[in-house]
Amino acid sequence: MLSNFSPEEIESNRKDLFSRTIWEDPTSQLAHRVKGNDLSRYFLLTDSEKKGIEETIRLNVSVTPYYLSLSDPFDPHCPIRRMIVPDSRESVFSAEESPDPLEEERLSPVRGLTHMYPGKVLLFSNHSCSVYCRHCMRGRKVSSPNERMAKEDLELAFDYIRSHQEIEDVVISGGDPLNLADSRIDWILGELSSIPHVKICRLGTRNPVTLPFRVTEELCKIIESHNNDSLSIFCNTQFNHPKECTQEAKAAVLRLLKAGVSVGNQSVLLKGINDDPEIMLSLHKKLLEMRVRAYYLYDPELIPGSRGFRTPLNKGLEIVEYMRGKIAGMGIPSFVNDLPGGGGKITLSPNWYLGYYPKTRQHAFRSALTGKVHYSFEPVDSEEESKYPILEESIWEKLNENNTSRL
Repeated sequence: MLSNFSPEEIESNRKDLFSRTIWEDPTSQLAHRVKGNDLSRYFLLTDSEKKGIEETIRLNVSVTPYYLSLSDPFDPHCPIRRMIVPDSRESVFSAEESPDPLEEERLSPVRGLTHMYPGKVLLFSNHSCSVYCRHCMRGRKVSSPNERMAKEDLELAFDYIRSHQEIEDVVISGGDPLNLADSRIDWILGELSSIPHVKICRLGTRNPVTLPFRVTEELCKIIESHNNDSLSIFCNTQFNHPKECTQEAKAAVLRLLKAGVSVGNQSVLLKGINDDPEIMLSLHKKLLEMRVRAYYLYDPELIPGSRGFRTPLNKGLEIVEYMRGKIAGMGIPSFVNDLPGGGGKITLSPNWYLGYYPKTRQHAFRSALTGKVHYSFEPVDSEEESKYPILEESIWEKLNENNTSRL
């Protein structure tokens, strides 16, 4: 049973936790992570949250003191809290959900490796994260000790990569690869660097957000030593809300940039957290100030217990449309759906292109800036006209009428 604490006790417990933690020491942060049964010491839990903690069908609960400090102990709608504390919706396994909606296990030729795209593989480096985010799409593996990747497992994965010369790009994920020891990270990057046909390595890590102190000078020196003419290393992280854009997070990003590592952001669209155009715009403005470029905005996966996070598909289109013209293009993410069944990622965008009118050889576009229709001509020697959606006469005339009325 979860204990009940008063607001005064909760504030006192938080102060005690923060004082016991050596704040900028990642090892101390990890040692003082808060687990599920202790959440009531640091949050005034709702009945729904108590049920979620006790009956979740998802991954374990764990949060660093640093990330917990960004949350509101008394507001159940706090966006950071929502990503930390389960609620009752995590206890429901809906009919449309699957533990592995992308069928990564089916596409896994050896343990810990997914080969979905011809020239790219996903390497599951470890099962541990600094914070077990409630929306994690790999809840079937993350936080489970049974999914630990031994060195022998990783060696088999490297053997597979060596034997498939079409593989040029390796995404290292998990868990969080930066939760591994420096020596293990050094070894993994060294192995990849020794494979001639591997040209790109992408580190998928949320530690710049949840444990920025893990991005140490020593770690960055290791990464920089492998970031060379034979292997280009990138980092993709996941900021989901402006509250995560702290000075500590910015310092971690700057350390990576100084090591020559480009940092991109992959947000997940989450109901009640960031499914608001102004919140998403604010987030990406802050990210540009931190020198982080927008990469993806993910439509949530159909994972067990995720009903509380999923949004209508149109919400992502609405957000991307709203952002266009209000921020530099490098601050606007591509809205993507990672197709269930292992179909891979597809990008979705607002309907800027309206169609083609053969009589005048013109394409019609809707401007994100003005809302007006703008026209562009097809080359006279084009042989591609049959590939465009044709605008009927009535629609063409209506577009022109609407344009005139806006003048």
